[in-house]
Amino acid sequence: MKQRFILALLIVFASFASCKDDTEVVQAPIISGLENGYTVLENAELKLTPTIKNDNNSTYIWQLDGKEVAKTLDYVFVQSTPGYYKLVLKVANKGGVDEKTISIVVESKEIRFETTTHSLLLLELPEYMKGNENIEWKIVETASEIYRFSQMTGVETPMFIAAKEGKYLLQVSSGDLKEIVSIVVTKATEEPSPYIANVFDYLPAPGQFVNKMPQYEAGDTHADMVVKVAEALVGEDASIITLGGWGGYVTFGFDHTIVNVAGRRDFRIEGNAYANNSEPGIIMVSYDANGNGKPDDEWYEIKGSANFGAENEEWYQSAVDHGNDVNTYRNFEMTYYKPKGETPEEVGQEGTGTDGAYIDDYIRWTNNKGKEGYKVKNKTHTQSYYPLWESENKITFKGIRLAQNGVDESGQGSFFILKSFNCGYADNHSNIDDGSAIDIDWAIDKDGNKVNLPGIDFVKVYTGVDQENGWAGENSTEIGKASNLHMLGESINTINK
Repeated sequence: MKQRFILALLIVFASFASCKDDTEVVQAPIISGLENGYTVLENAELKLTPTIKNDNNSTYIWQLDGKEVAKTLDYVFVQSTPGYYKLVLKVANKGGVDEKTISIVVESKEIRFETTTHSLLLLELPEYMKGNENIEWKIVETASEIYRFSQMTGVETPMFIAAKEGKYLLQVSSGDLKEIVSIVVTKATEEPSPYIANVFDYLPAPGQFVNKMPQYEAGDTHADMVVKVAEALVGEDASIITLGGWGGYVTFGFDHTIVNVAGRRDFRIEGNAYANNSEPGIIMVSYDANGNGKPDDEWYEIKGSANFGAENEEWYQSAVDHGNDVNTYRNFEMTYYKPKGETPEEVGQEGTGTDGAYIDDYIRWTNNKGKEGYKVKNKTHTQSYYPLWESENKITFKGIRLAQNGVDESGQGSFFILKSFNCGYADNHSNIDDGSAIDIDWAIDKDGNKVNLPGIDFVKVYTGVDQENGWAGENSTEIGKASNLHMLGESINTINK
């Protein structure tokens, strides 16, 4: 009986022990030993060795951007394509599942571009960065100061240009992704000229030097006159041409892009200005955005000191006191009509004109401010003032009309002085004066906003003042040689505007 009792107890204890083993709780795995994020270079190996707590008969799955790549505890990550990657490790056993997400940034060893001096380079982002927000660029190291990195509003791709050979390093970043951009600049095969290389268009407004500078010959066409202007302006030994009265213009270009160097003036336009003889020309600039070598891209205005008003010019009050029209019109239009004749008799005038004029009512004009009148012909220059190659009976010009800067100090029309504006115009200061040098960073768009141009290829100049100055004649801009200051080794500090 006693033996049977002991046997029963043993059976009960054995059953209890068996039940206890069957209900033992298995702990879920816990992943550690991995960072939340890593940054590596392209083609570099990143060995990931996690530590797993409660690693009881666990299974492992690694997923890269949603795709299974391994079933081992350790994993070696390596990618040849820079960008962002999402790596997930899942560890599971009977107790449950743990998951670790890792962000990996793969950077390139170097994004490399090659270009030549004075050539505009578009800095296209690599595919893995396109579409990213908060793209930031930074200059790291440059081979010279004669360069420009340009990000223009409305232009998606940044631009770079340099005038000196060497290696230029930039950094482009988006969040944690940072890339070094290497730009190797080599010397252009053909050395560019610092001076005007091409003339694209020319149309002077009526003036006393028109048909003389350059010389018109019977039968000349518009194209013939453009060729003659090119013969005068192209190269180092340029001569003077006239733009005539208000609105008359010339358009020319260089055989390279003039670099817009920060803090410096970039180019100079010469004229025949001297002390008390300023006949300022408005300057427009453009760069060859479409790369076709023609001035058919957007034009930008060099913001001269009086483009929005002359109140800060030192001669302003004197001009007011002498009754000048000192208004600045930014949407001015003026139409000139072909004259009826070239002598007093042909226009129906008896005798000579007044105040030394040869013809008083010579060339009729109207403007969009409700005014009209006649341009006079003086006794000194008796050729036609109307561009004779133009077949139309009238010519209309549009643009900015500056305040009248000519003051008759005699009070009798015999002694006019034409004071210079502060800065930003052609034929406004003497050719050796820093005032004749222009900073591309003075450029503004059609809405008056400052623009970040990489450089310029084309220039348009038109006469900016509409004024008759007694025996001296109309205010007419004359220009000659134009040059790239950086190529000539001239360093002229800018004026902040």
